[in-house]
Amino acid sequence: MSPTDSLHSDSPSRRPPTPAKDLESGIPRPDPQAARSPTSSQHSRRASSTKSDLPWNPSHPCYPHPNPHIPLASPLHGSTRIIRIPRDWMVAGDLAPTFSNTYPEILEPWVSEADFRMLIKGVNEGLVGAFSPYGWRVWMDAVLGVATGWIWEDLGFAGIKSKVKGVETCIEQWNGQRRNGFEKEDVELTKAIPLRRTGYLCLDIQIPDPHVGMVDEADAPGDERVDGGTEPATL
Repeated sequence: MSPTDSLHSDSPSRRPPTPAKDLESGIPRPDPQAARSPTSSQHSRRASSTKSDLPWNPSHPCYPHPNPHIPLASPLHGSTRIIRIPRDWMVAGDLAPTFSNTYPEILEPWVSEADFRMLIKGVNEGLVGAFSPYGWRVWMDAVLGVATGWIWEDLGFAGIKSKVKGVETCIEQWNGQRRNGFEKEDVELTKAIPLRRTGYLCLDIQIPDPHVGMVDEADAPGDERVDGGTEPATL
């Protein structure tokens, strides 16, 4: 066989190695351009269905909780509910208590999305400014507190106390601004609860009872029953 014939030979020893058999090329990987479109579409579908996939229980953002800020003997205890806005640790971490700006759609008859976001923005900005450890006022309050045996803070001269009071004033003003354009009954029942009542763990918004409660256990999916559903399953 001539050298020319050997170059054009189709024998396996003369053909260049394929990527699947070439150990130096590593493990073959799929084309990222081909896989990018399905992945992004699946991600968007998962993001859009996240809210609808949440189970209906007290951890749901739209779940109406019983009102713990009203005495049990008061008529408002049965006619009002609480929508709890949870903490959002992505805003300022653990430096300040901040709250989620995700709008619970159950508030729509009484609180618009613009009013809700205005409340959350004002509260979060005020709390970050009050609890942030950075700033000359924080160091001045610390020095004066030590020098006066903490009398400086007891007298209410510390900057954090005045700023926290400003946040409470912001909530009161928000409650007052909502009195325009709403029925008197709904205005009296709908309001934001002061943060000192919840220990800054959540922001409670009081609304009239929407008559939406827990799903009946008999209709809950996955409930194993026997005898046509008349008797609960026993182990």
